[in-house]
Amino acid sequence: MKGKLTEPRVITDYRGEPVCILPTGFYFTDERWQAIWQCYEEKARTLTHADLRTLFPDESALEPRSGS
Repeated sequence: MKGKLTEPRVITDYRGEPVCILPTGFYFTDERWQAIWQCYEEKARTLTHADLRTLFPDESALEPRSGS
């Protein structure tokens, strides 16, 4: 599952509870996978878009989109 996502992906825990929603274009690696799970375990709740932006501040897929 490494690489740039071509569609949004919902990551869930073993109970099927959402961990986070990754947007199209997000670059996914093993290191990012570990960072997401570590943050999820620390917060004990679903990660928000703001949480992901804090974890990955340079990820362009997490930048606000210009109005259409």
